[in-house]
Amino acid sequence: MLNMLRKYCTALLMAFSITGFPLHASDIAVVVPEGSLPLVRLAADELLSHLKNIYTNDRFTLQGTIADGEKNIVVGLAGNPMLAGLLRDKNSPGPEGYVVTVVESRGNEIGLVAGADELGVMYGVLGLLKQLGYGFYLSFDTSPSIISKKDFSFREWRLTDVPLVHDRLVFNWHNFLSGCSTWNLEQWNSWTLQSQKMGYNAIMVHAYGNNPMVSFTFNGKTKPVGYLSTTVRGRDWSTMHVNDVRRLFGGEVFNDPVFGADAGMVPEEQKAAAAQKLMQGVFQYAGTRSMNVFFAVDVDTVSANPQDLIMTLPESARFAVQDRKFWLPNPDTLDGYKYYKAQVEALMAAYPQITELVAWFRTGGTPWLDLKVNEMPQAWQEEYEAAIGKRADAGRYWRSHNMFAISKIVRAFDKALKEIGHGQVRICSGTWYFTFLPACDFFMPRHVKLIGLDYDVLHNKSVFDVAAQRQLFADVAAKRSVIPIAWAHHDDGNYVGRSYTPFPKLHSTLTDMNACGFGVIHWTTRPLDLFFLSLSDQVWSATKDRPLRLTCDDMAGHMFGEVARATMGEYLWKWITSAPKFGRETSDYFIDRPLTNIMEVVDGCKERLKVIDRVDLAGLSSEQKDRLNYFRGLEEFIKVFFLCQDRYQRSQQLLKKGDLSGARTAMLDCSPEQVIRKFTEFGSLGGITRGEQGLVVTLNTRWLSHYVRHRQILGVEPVRYRFSPTSHDSLAQSAGRFTFHFDENHDMWQCLGEQEIDVDPFVLDAGKNVFAPARMPEVYAEVCRSGIESDKSITLVLQPILARKGAHEKVPAGDYKARLIMLDPSSTAAGQRVFNVSVAAGVRDIRELAKEQVDIFKEAGGVFKVAEHVYSLHLDCADSIRITLTPVKGKALICGAVLEPVKSGVP
Repeated sequence: MLNMLRKYCTALLMAFSITGFPLHASDIAVVVPEGSLPLVRLAADELLSHLKNIYTNDRFTLQGTIADGEKNIVVGLAGNPMLAGLLRDKNSPGPEGYVVTVVESRGNEIGLVAGADELGVMYGVLGLLKQLGYGFYLSFDTSPSIISKKDFSFREWRLTDVPLVHDRLVFNWHNFLSGCSTWNLEQWNSWTLQSQKMGYNAIMVHAYGNNPMVSFTFNGKTKPVGYLSTTVRGRDWSTMHVNDVRRLFGGEVFNDPVFGADAGMVPEEQKAAAAQKLMQGVFQYAGTRSMNVFFAVDVDTVSANPQDLIMTLPESARFAVQDRKFWLPNPDTLDGYKYYKAQVEALMAAYPQITELVAWFRTGGTPWLDLKVNEMPQAWQEEYEAAIGKRADAGRYWRSHNMFAISKIVRAFDKALKEIGHGQVRICSGTWYFTFLPACDFFMPRHVKLIGLDYDVLHNKSVFDVAAQRQLFADVAAKRSVIPIAWAHHDDGNYVGRSYTPFPKLHSTLTDMNACGFGVIHWTTRPLDLFFLSLSDQVWSATKDRPLRLTCDDMAGHMFGEVARATMGEYLWKWITSAPKFGRETSDYFIDRPLTNIMEVVDGCKERLKVIDRVDLAGLSSEQKDRLNYFRGLEEFIKVFFLCQDRYQRSQQLLKKGDLSGARTAMLDCSPEQVIRKFTEFGSLGGITRGEQGLVVTLNTRWLSHYVRHRQILGVEPVRYRFSPTSHDSLAQSAGRFTFHFDENHDMWQCLGEQEIDVDPFVLDAGKNVFAPARMPEVYAEVCRSGIESDKSITLVLQPILARKGAHEKVPAGDYKARLIMLDPSSTAAGQRVFNVSVAAGVRDIRELAKEQVDIFKEAGGVFKVAEHVYSLHLDCADSIRITLTPVKGKALICGAVLEPVKSGVP
């Protein structure tokens, strides 16, 4: 019996050894002193959960007191009596700093994570986790590549760090489908969390005057607002609309027909409440993590100065500009101040977590920035002249009198904050560039913090690189707090490909500039991670001015494992210093100027791909392979994008020279559709981000659409129009103009409605079934669910898409078929709707090519049945095609139109 027992125990021991489970787990207490702040407790929770992932042999528990006979980890403020007694002679870290160390107490080994304040505690936990092998980035986290099966140890628990600048903010700008405007609370909170994990301490958002997250009521009137843009509503900054994003090329990355934030898809009357509820959740979460919240609101634009509200002021409290066509409030008057106070009250009631309120203005083209001296109230003119009389050059500062006027708004905001009990909120002001600094410094109170966007990095003239700009900045920043905002990528021309190269010796540069910190503006998240991490690392004492090459190596070790650290560190360095940056999100054109050095770019991609190819994939986990293949796919995408654009540009040049045949041939191997699919293939690795989804929409509607138009100009692709309602936004900044219908075959139709052709559209009820004969394309049934009708003549031009309103653009000489698609939605018998159809060529010298009288009900055999009228056309020379529908009885009507080249000589 005894021998059997011994054999059983031996087998049991072997089983434990084989499975890797320990015979004896250690108990480690994570101790949080009683009365600790919520963020301290949260930091301890996060430490505990991450340690459990590393040390699977040990048991970790959260406790309030130190346990005898066990290993203990104490997490808390350095000034807490428990930690102060254990730290003894250890120097207390500075603000937001921390000490991680190990001490002996009553024979116990105790690990300490001590922060100067609650943020310091959180940064201490995050710093320790990074020391233990975790990686924290803007769009992802990494765990140690090998999960330790060893017993817990304090071996690496000795580090200290402190931020060297006060303000370290991450700024996502509301406007694009590829930015935060399409985020839900999940994405917002992840952004805040990841920013903190990288060492930032503030988030910043900006609201245009039409943004629904900012509204207020004054004298019984509520400020009008626009939308959080989606693919069917809201038009800010060239947002284009599309019927169903799942039908786009690459549309498999979408689950629903509309892309946008949930808060942007609510009924019209709920749009402001939904947007505010979303942002309340964002700022509440930021508050729980003690992140500062910079909230910038436009104060100078037309939409930020709603005339309906301002006109309720007595005339003595407002003043006229633009030949008395527009009125501005005077905050120096009692009633004018009440107007601004109402804004601040509404803002702080909605978002009490705001720590910095930023009065934001543009650099021109707005009522306040185009304001003339003689348009200011007389008292202001006298005050301004007296002020500039005290300094010889003050009147020559950039927009000196405009900054004087903006300072009036800033003072009103500041006064209101104090009066409503939010005196702790710091008032700020900011804009693009840094030319505004001298005038704002002269006219604004000294405690006002100034924030400038480093816009000229677009033209390789960053404030961090140009000595004259740095000196201008330093002169002002020596007297007050000033923050430069760096661009991770640029919406006006350097949007995709890679981020900007992180600035070297950032801390030393900020010190020379007297800056109180820095920020980073961006829209997408991946692949900008390296930029964010490098900048943040450089302003902490332990990694001050850290060379980019070292950050590349560390990031490679986290992303791809230690086996690929050296090779992929080399790749990341080459990528972020030499890969191209291209594309624009702020206009109708994703590529708004010719790409250059195309073969140089292609060769660069090939060389960087050779570096990736040196990695032995056998040593990588599935996640690491996905990350590596993401960059492989990104390089392949850049390569084929540039090659595709090269063919397109050559075709345009040949056409301009009159070589139509050559232009057609140049487009033979040009497939932007496959380029977009290439983008979604690598973008889906590891889970596609909202920013990448937004770029899929951009590539289809603001890049592919121009290829489709060019093919139509060449006469090698049908022109397709669908007539339907289109949505527009009168308050949008630089509003998008075009609406597209993608059918089940991925063919692109441009939608025209009342805004585009001044004819009322109709839409069938969802329950109505449409019948299309089998001989017709199936897509006709969907196209005919809407149309236009009128009791007056309707004239349409079948021209390449994206033409300006009123244009008559030509198609090449050749044979065409004009297909007019119709459906009668209301007749009950033949003869009730009869109209003439005329097909003609020319603008001034109009030549009729076909003419016919149409009775849809009679020809289709009833209501809700599709009819198609086809006209064979021949053009001897390039010309425009005009369709005229003239009512004979009832209303003329059309649902869709296609101009199809019959023979172009190109497959």
